[in-house]
Formats: sequence, structure tokens, C-alpha cells
Amino acid sequence: MAVIVKDLFTETRKTVKQYKAKCKDLNKQESELKSELVALQAEHTANILSQETANLSERIYLNLQAKGLVDKASVINAMLEELEEKRTALKLQTVNSLQESLGKDNRVKAKYNANEIVDDYLYRMFAELTEIGGQMQSQYRAIAPSILEIYEDPKVAESFTATQLRFDADEYRLSYWQANKTVVHREHIRLAGGGHMPSEIRPPAKDVKLND
Repeated sequence: MAVIVKDLFTETRKTVKQYKAKCKDLNKQESELKSELVALQAEHTANILSQETANLSERIYLNLQAKGLVDKASVINAMLEELEEKRTALKLQTVNSLQESLGKDNRVKAKYNANEIVDDYLYRMFAELTEIGGQMQSQYRAIAPSILEIYEDPKVAESFTATQLRFDADEYRLSYWQANKTVVHREHIRLAGGGHMPSEIRPPAKDVKLND
């Protein structure tokens, strides 16, 4: 049976979308600053290599240039730290909206109740068992007097054992055997509630046809 669960995060998804939209500009700035920092680092490395073969006048210029590159890198790092602070502030601002959205969406989740599903199927299962068992007992009661009239005759009883002449209602109850006393296990319901079929639960070997 196919079951389609309604969207559990309608409102929450809207809040997340708003958060990501606000993050987009921060992400763009961060990417640009990091690219600029990588370029500065490459330029600084080239500057150091150039100083190794430069004359005095050139080294003075290259040192001034290197100082400028270091200062620019410091500014970029400070800006990246500011961006990280803004990102944290945005997350803190979003928490209240997120919790409110999750609270609204929780009403959808609350509509899915394992107890109600289990109780419904248990009732249907026992209703079916009762119907089958009732019909079997009804058929037994209809024919029992005729059979017992023969079986309970003293002369017949002398010729056969009690086991051979056994004919009682208990023989015509639905047979059932299970190692555990309960039909539904709490752990099985917990696993199913998490989306996992319990390993002990197997599909029936074949369809049971009641009206053949």
C-alpha cells in the first residue's frame, strides 16, 4: 500500500530559503575576498623571489611593495572576520523564526500517530479473526448434534477410544502459534516509525484467500 506523507516542513522551508537568500550576498563577498587574498599571496611570493636577485634600489622598492601587500592582506583578513561575525549574527537572528516555523509544521507531523494506525489495524485484524472464528464455530454447532449422537452412543464408545471419538469446539478454532505472546512489539513499531522494516517481519508466503 503506497503511503504519501504530507510535507512536514512547509513553513520551515520558507524560513530556510530566506536565510539562504541573506547568506548569498555574504557568500559572494567571502568568495571575492578569498580570491583577492590568494592573488595577494601569489604576488607576495613573487616579490620575495624578485628580492633575491634585485639590486639595492630595487630591493627598497620591492620591500615597500611587500609591506603594502601585507597591509592589504591584513585588511582582507579583518574583513573576512567581520563577514564571519555577520554570518553568526544572521544565524542567531534566524533561530527564533526557525523555531516558530518548526512549531507550525509540527502540527502536520502530529497528524501521523502510530497508536491510531496500530489500533486501526489491530481492530481490523481481530474483526477478521472473529468473523472467521465465528463462522467456523457456527458450522461446528450446526453439525455437532448429529455427530455427537453417534459418538456418544454407549455401544460406540465401547468400540473406540476417547481420542478417536473426540469432537469438540476447540478443534474448530483458528490455529495460531507464535513464540512471543504479543502480536505487536513496541520495538518493531519504533523501528517502523523510523522508516525501517523490522527484520523479523516477513511478507506472507502467499495471499490468503478467505472465500475459496
